[in-house]
Amino acid sequence: MDAISAQIERELIERDELLNRVDDTTRAYLLSCEDRDPYYITRIIKNRDDILFEQQRQGK
Repeated sequence: MDAISAQIERELIERDELLNRVDDTTRAYLLSCEDRDPYYITRIIKNRDDILFEQQRQGK
């Protein structure tokens, strides 16, 4: 598996994990946003990861 395929697979797994953790209403909202913007959920995950990294860096 090349690097791009591995990245896409990782993003799909993270997307599924996020969708499995939220309630039905939130899941429906996220999926409707993704219909308009295919990278909506991916950006949420990246922003979450950036926030967590920054918090760890600051020792929170």
